[in-house]
Amino acid sequence: MMDSNIVSQTTQIKGPKPRECGCKGIRSCRLCELSDDDRFENSFSTNKNNTRKTYQYCRHCKRAWQAGSNSQQGVSHKISNDTKEESFSGAEMETVTKNATNTEAHNSVFLTQNPHIENKSVTELCSHNSSLSVIDFHGITIIEDFISEEEEQYLDKIIGETAFTKSQSGRRKQDFGPKVNFKRQKVKVASFSGLPAYSSFLYERIKTLPSLNNFKPVELCNLEYSNERGAHIDPHFDDSWLWGERLVTLNLMSDSTLTFTIDSEPQTEVRVPLLRRSLIIVAADARYKWKHSIKEADILDKRIAMTFRELSEEFSPGGQREKEGDDLLKLALTFQGCAIVH
Repeated sequence: MMDSNIVSQTTQIKGPKPRECGCKGIRSCRLCELSDDDRFENSFSTNKNNTRKTYQYCRHCKRAWQAGSNSQQGVSHKISNDTKEESFSGAEMETVTKNATNTEAHNSVFLTQNPHIENKSVTELCSHNSSLSVIDFHGITIIEDFISEEEEQYLDKIIGETAFTKSQSGRRKQDFGPKVNFKRQKVKVASFSGLPAYSSFLYERIKTLPSLNNFKPVELCNLEYSNERGAHIDPHFDDSWLWGERLVTLNLMSDSTLTFTIDSEPQTEVRVPLLRRSLIIVAADARYKWKHSIKEADILDKRIAMTFRELSEEFSPGGQREKEGDDLLKLALTFQGCAIVH
């Protein structure tokens, strides 16, 4: 999903020989793992952990439930009070009783946002309502069918008219944004010409969503994932010095899954569905407390992720670098941009 300021520790590489696939450092893809130099002792794609506690995020009730749990098991996920306070930001383990208490409120919000669903409650839409192992997972919003099939075809075609550059771990990318040195905290505007023209209608539609009515993107990164290349992205946080809280991604061409992990609970993961033609917003705890990744096994076909990023408070009105941010934003919203070659 995201491609900025990534930190990962998953692959051991022997030798400095450059790779043609675009991978650097500790990252790898299927192409370089299968190369004849045999430099890879371990890889992200083959690393398996059978002791993981996996939670599936439900887009209907906006909670995460542990796969395989049922009403006979009780609360199977137990963590200390200190860990719960830090890792889950006060979110508590849910019981069936507490679920029932909040059902009416969840129904009201969900049905308001989805008026075409008339006679089904959230409980009926959720397949996990008998599970006792449920956690609140804050910061995820999924807007299904954000674009039509015809619009998806149009975007796939016009995105394909611009050359992709090689990126890490089997991905290819197109950057429409300023050149940034995150370590030195420097932004170069010289080669930035704005967001691409074809993204203008997406921006106008994004602004109609209540939670994004003040969202002003200054960068668009198109990432192409391919099953043939073993494309994936390692667990990471997106940069928070330049980029603001909300990461907004339009998922094209195939379904996939976004996996969240947290360092304080390394055996726990939350899997969030990336539905074809849906818009996903990552914010709050999901943005700042949980690392996100996409596993190689979850790329079953071609996938394109269009991720829009907004400015952080430092570059926003009232921030120390407000002037730079204002210049970036004005340029971005001209929608006359060409992809940046890094």
